[in-house]
Amino acid sequence: MTLPLADRIRRWRYLQDVELWLDPMPGRRRREVLRELRTNLADAAQDVGMARAIEDLGKPRALARSYLDTEPRRRPSWSLGVLGAGAVLAVALLALMAYAAGMADTLLATGGGTATGGFLGLRVVTEASENGLGWEVSGWSWALSIATVLGFLLASASWRLVTGGRSGG
Repeated sequence: MTLPLADRIRRWRYLQDVELWLDPMPGRRRREVLRELRTNLADAAQDVGMARAIEDLGKPRALARSYLDTEPRRRPSWSLGVLGAGAVLAVALLALMAYAAGMADTLLATGGGTATGGFLGLRVVTEASENGLGWEVSGWSWALSIATVLGFLLASASWRLVTGGRSGG
């Protein structure tokens, strides 16, 4: 029996979340687990509905953890590392935007003009007048580069490479 579109979308979304948390699992095994879950969800959905079937499996992270706990070896989670690096960059971008907006606000309060400032090693030039606003950001930020790499390494749990994957975390 073919599932209704809404149920297929619910199942797909749930399995995407589980797959994210299963990233430390070897690819072949991860695909097997997801294939099994997809089949189990389709079977359960016929009995109790997709929403209830998903609810019975629990939160994606907890379900993935239960599978990972049975695996003999853990490895770094590179996709979570990319998310960690992205989070660092997103926070830095928001902070840079706030800094540049503050510069523009100060210039407008004093009648407009051009100002140059620095943000995490980047050169920020702000121009503000009644007719418009403009920003120019240039340079390289070692602080931001290091923070991004650290965000990647911490979120991916890269120390598992050094410990041979014996870590329980």
